Amino acid sequence: MTRTWPSLLALLWLWASAQAHAEPIRIAAASSLGPAIVHLTQEVDVQLSLGGSGRIARQLIEGAPADIVALADDAWMESLTDAGLILQSSQVRVLSNRLVLVSGPDLTINSLSSLQDTERVGLGADQVPVGAYASQALRELGLWEPLAPKLVFAASARAVLAHAAAGTVDAAIVYKTDALSEPQLVTQLTVDPGLHSPILYPFALTTRGAERPEARALFETITGPESAHIFQQYGFTQAEVSVQSAKTQTQSPAFDPLPPLWRSVGIALAALSLCFLPALGLGWLLARRQFRGKALINTLCLSPLVLPPVVTGWLLLRLFSAAGLNIAFTRWAAVIAAAVVGFPLLLILIRGAIESVDLRYPQVAQTLGLTPLEAFRKVTLPLALPGIAAGCVLAFSRALGEFGATAMFAGDQPDETRTLALAVYALMEQPGGEQSAATLVGISVAITLVALLVYERLVWQGQRQREDGA
Repeated sequence: MTRTWPSLLALLWLWASAQAHAEPIRIAAASSLGPAIVHLTQEVDVQLSLGGSGRIARQLIEGAPADIVALADDAWMESLTDAGLILQSSQVRVLSNRLVLVSGPDLTINSLSSLQDTERVGLGADQVPVGAYASQALRELGLWEPLAPKLVFAASARAVLAHAAAGTVDAAIVYKTDALSEPQLVTQLTVDPGLHSPILYPFALTTRGAERPEARALFETITGPESAHIFQQYGFTQAEVSVQSAKTQTQSPAFDPLPPLWRSVGIALAALSLCFLPALGLGWLLARRQFRGKALINTLCLSPLVLPPVVTGWLLLRLFSAAGLNIAFTRWAAVIAAAVVGFPLLLILIRGAIESVDLRYPQVAQTLGLTPLEAFRKVTLPLALPGIAAGCVLAFSRALGEFGATAMFAGDQPDETRTLALAVYALMEQPGGEQSAATLVGISVAITLVALLVYERLVWQGQRQREDGA
């Protein structure tokens, strides 16, 4: 028995070593670098995670594993260094990029000043590097204020490109590398690089990757001169700015949590007002009548409850665009998105509340001379009121916390559609935004708890009312 234990431990060590050796090299990179890195790592076992620089950095800070990091934002790379996750001596900047203005083939734009003649211009949000660079250029040219009503902000560089490709904006300022990946878009002009900070991509080994020989070897290959021509094929150029002079972000202004809070409350109340009467009428119809197509109508009405919110937002964007209703990326779009996702909850509870009222009560009222509408208003509605109110509370809460459909249909417009959920997301994409995000999270949790307490009270009141009636 004493000889068995050393043998088992040796086998366990060999198994663990084999597993460690078999683990793929994990690369976390800005989305604009994705195609080039995929090309360079075709023959290597890698696991590639792509996204916005802020999102990638935040995931690493929260514990996501990575061996190699490549971002489009020096500020976030500095945050990773401060967190002790980056081998600082390995950090290099070998790539640069350019900003270009793209549009559909039916539009000709000779200068950024000509954007004043368009209706919508796509831009990255203020926390996204491509948006920060573009805003610097527009401010430098004195075009920020004139174009402000036309700007449509997206949550990532790829989202800006997607809006341009879909035609939901007339033109967009994107990375040159991203523009090359959309052949249906026309590059109208290249933004003068002197109008904004240098667009640099810091690469670095993580402390985890520095301990893996295969990760170090791949890092040297990706950042070495032999890979330069591959990156050039995808639109990148060689960086010419030193590490010390590379800065991409400016100091963020002081954050006020009240505007997104009141904006969210206003949008949620407007959404509830918009869908209440349709939900009340449809709830009564489904509860009291049998007709052909009832199951189909019910299924369609409840579909936003199970559809991913971003899918709902995409459908709304396409539907209103096809109908020629130009309300996308406005506050009305945020209201409609919130109403659509909150409507199923309201309908379910209103229907349940009406079904809980004994059908004999309104029938007796009608025998006493009341019309069907009067019987509903004076008998059914008061008895179903606690359940209807509970539905309103849940629908309001759902609209208050809506994110996906709003982001897709209404965009992330800082002073127009940025709700609590979008503000939290935006702050988490900014270096140093954790405290402000925590404030909004606390507000959201408090509102949620109050809403749930009110809901439970209304449900209890409805149960007591039914027991008393019985």
